[in-house]
Amino acid sequence: MKKFYEELTELKSVLNQIEKLENKNMNIDGQTISFSKRKSGYQYYIYHSDGSRTYVKKSDLDIIKNMAQQEYYRDLKEAVTRQIRALEQFLADYNAETINKVYENRSHAKQILIEPLIQPDAEFIQQWYQQNPGNQNPFPENGKYITDKGEYVRSKSEKILADMFYKHNVPYQYEPALKLKSGRTVYPDFVLLNTKERKTYYWEHLGLAAEDDYASKNLEKINMYEKNGVVAGENLLISMETEFSSLDIKQIEQKIKEKLV
Repeated sequence: MKKFYEELTELKSVLNQIEKLENKNMNIDGQTISFSKRKSGYQYYIYHSDGSRTYVKKSDLDIIKNMAQQEYYRDLKEAVTRQIRALEQFLADYNAETINKVYENRSHAKQILIEPLIQPDAEFIQQWYQQNPGNQNPFPENGKYITDKGEYVRSKSEKILADMFYKHNVPYQYEPALKLKSGRTVYPDFVLLNTKERKTYYWEHLGLAAEDDYASKNLEKINMYEKNGVVAGENLLISMETEFSSLDIKQIEQKIKEKLV
């Protein structure tokens, strides 16, 4: 669904661009451009609404260019506007929950008799939790900050992140074990599930991003992730802070809304 919303946003941007480029003072209604082939190129004419025709001299080609450009903008604007309306209508009518409700609205007595073609969200989420257990990092230091979900994490920023995931009903686990293609096992800060897309993401928080040694180690880690198919912006999300720049809550919330809900 996000692709449809992204397409809608892009189309609205194109429409805005057309409206800025349109020459509002140039009226081409009732006028059309015609041409005939010549050895040296084309000879252009302007046909008027009364049926008359004007020959366009070479010195007046700028007029015909402007007309052709405005005609293009007009037709493109009509096409883009139609697509915007079609997408808006589709998004207004579409509700993915309708499909899930076909099974979920049945009584438990009937549900146990059915093998659903589409796995219900609750069942999928439970299975995902089992496949992605948390607290797998063998690092000896225990967490000292308790989250709204009732678990312990190691830093205040990790608590803030965990509480934001919880607030937005994003299924997550803290410090899962991730076995890379290389065979090495790493422990990202979080593993998360976009329930609608049923897509798994990993989240790394860089808490000392300005310190040289820490930054170098984490750049190496991110590079290692990407070599193993865990790519920043695709299935790896990153947050960071420094001694002089605290965690950007608005940016985190925007990232959660764009990628996880």
